[in-house]
Amino acid sequence: MINNKFAVKASLFTLILALLAIGTYAAVAVMKKNVPSVVKTSTTYYYNGPSTNLSTNVMDPANWSPSQNSSFTCGQPTDIPCSLDVPSDQSIDEHLDDLGSLSAVQSAAPSRRSK
Repeated sequence: MINNKFAVKASLFTLILALLAIGTYAAVAVMKKNVPSVVKTSTTYYYNGPSTNLSTNVMDPANWSPSQNSSFTCGQPTDIPCSLDVPSDQSIDEHLDDLGSLSAVQSAAPSRRSK
């Protein structure tokens, strides 16, 4: 009878120990999945289009490029946007569509381009 009690207690202890081990393993697996998200960076696009008909030309994605035309400089007192930061999860097309107008692009553009 004493051996039976001991066997039951030992089995119960082993079961509890096994459940603790499984719970610890599951908690570690869940924590590994909660990796911090990657910081998204933006891409700077430069307006390399013509200085005429800005309301149409600025809104044309074909006039924007990740590299600036060497004949233009930023920081000038004009109405022509120079550069625009586009979020990493968007294309220049999508970003211009979201902005929707020349005035919105001018507000979002940090500087102005030479003519």
